[in-house]
Amino acid sequence: MCVLCAAAALAASQAGSARAGEREPREYVKVVDRPYQRVGLTVTVTDGLGRPVRGLTREEFRVTEDGRMVDLLDFDPEGARRDRPLSVAVLLDMSQSMRSQVRKVREAAQALLGGLRPGDEIMLARFNDELTILQPFTGDALRVGKTLKDPGRARGGTALFRSIEHTLKDLRERPGRKVILVVSDGLDNDVARDQHVLQSLYLQDLLRLCFRTQTTVYGIRPGMSASSWLPFEGFVEETGGRLLYTGGDLERLFARLGEEFLSQYYLAYDIDPKVKEGKRRRIRVEVAREGVVVKTMGGYFTPHSHLETLLLDLEDDNVAMRADAAYELGFVGDPRATNALLVVLDDKEEKVRRLAVAALGRLGAEDTLPRLIERLGDPSSSVREAAASSVRSFGPRAIPALLLEIERGSGKRKAAPRVLGAADLLGKVGDDRALDPLGSLLRDGPPAARLAAARALGDLGLSQGIPALRAALADPSPEVRGASLKSIVYISEAAARPVVEDYMKRETDPGLKAAARAALEAP
Repeated sequence: MCVLCAAAALAASQAGSARAGEREPREYVKVVDRPYQRVGLTVTVTDGLGRPVRGLTREEFRVTEDGRMVDLLDFDPEGARRDRPLSVAVLLDMSQSMRSQVRKVREAAQALLGGLRPGDEIMLARFNDELTILQPFTGDALRVGKTLKDPGRARGGTALFRSIEHTLKDLRERPGRKVILVVSDGLDNDVARDQHVLQSLYLQDLLRLCFRTQTTVYGIRPGMSASSWLPFEGFVEETGGRLLYTGGDLERLFARLGEEFLSQYYLAYDIDPKVKEGKRRRIRVEVAREGVVVKTMGGYFTPHSHLETLLLDLEDDNVAMRADAAYELGFVGDPRATNALLVVLDDKEEKVRRLAVAALGRLGAEDTLPRLIERLGDPSSSVREAAASSVRSFGPRAIPALLLEIERGSGKRKAAPRVLGAADLLGKVGDDRALDPLGSLLRDGPPAARLAAARALGDLGLSQGIPALRAALADPSPEVRGASLKSIVYISEAAARPVVEDYMKRETDPGLKAAARAALEAP
């Protein structure tokens, strides 16, 4: 972090302002004339012995789609991407023959979680003719172990693909990348075994959902068998996963998979979804090194709009139907889809509103921003979070609408939740147009709004915000004073010492004086 001269606020020195440009640059969204779709690929590269190959660079990768080379717009090792936390769903086949494997799966799941990063999580479920969640997503290995002490009785059929479908719908709202590990020694008895994965409309839809949720599926089979797993083998291959066999050492296998997940690579590029609509796009990834094996998603189908069906589903009495339609409409570049999603922003069900908000964010129509900002005040925290994420995805294009919301909230005796959300986003998006409105809110707004403005000016990180923050050090609210001091220190670092020392002479709150003293003593 740079050091901004506190004199920029105290004596209009230009030294701090000059160095403000050294702050870490913010990323802005790409503005296009029509909706585009980001294709994100998780790529596994191994050597001849199956060991992960690390240290590859962007230049060593070549990605083609239907034989045409594409330009990579994003590249990183997956393990280095904190913005792409990993969610692993372990689906345990509860057929009678798998009873003996439960203890081994428990130990294996704990080993897998132990090798992942903080923030990565694992979920456990069992399936027969239906899916039952045993342990929701957690980062606690002990909870995983306790869950599988009593997974229930083995009974029923093996609805393997239906279980994957339900899991994909649960995964689609989780950030980052997703992996499904299917532990089974049986065959799906719900989908024809002799039908190729690309010949089944149901499996094509399932592959589309894997693509849209950035989910890879692995099949893990304890022991070898002469029976074929078609079409599951083809399905796993198409998602970029692998079908693995183990002689029973599941713990070691899961630990190796954890290592593999963190050594994979993330590659991304943009497509126009209207090109080859409804047709299959074939993907090939090559690496400019000899003797390596490269695995990723084999291809995907861009969706037919199915607009009329989705619009009807959006009016269905069934909540799940409306929720699925809201999610799918986020991939349909048609004004009728956008208009329908705007209507269901007022749906009585939280899940439908949340998915509609996220869908509008994907579509990126600028005229939907006012309605998305309204949802910053939604009664449900999950909808508010989704609205904040969608608005933030617009980048600088969201600034005028956010400023308008701040202006509407100025002078009010009580801050509306969406005003607080707008203030928070102005700080996170990062634009100097937010300085004056946030300064005004910090000076004249109600307590909650002043607190939000003080924090937002810190997030904004511009030295021009220091005068307003200094004035707020005399605010009647201790919370506002504390947030203002924290923002000044964040912006100015060590150069804020004179301001902090002066503040300590006047502050009467013991807790705030202690926080100020700690700020002075910090390295």
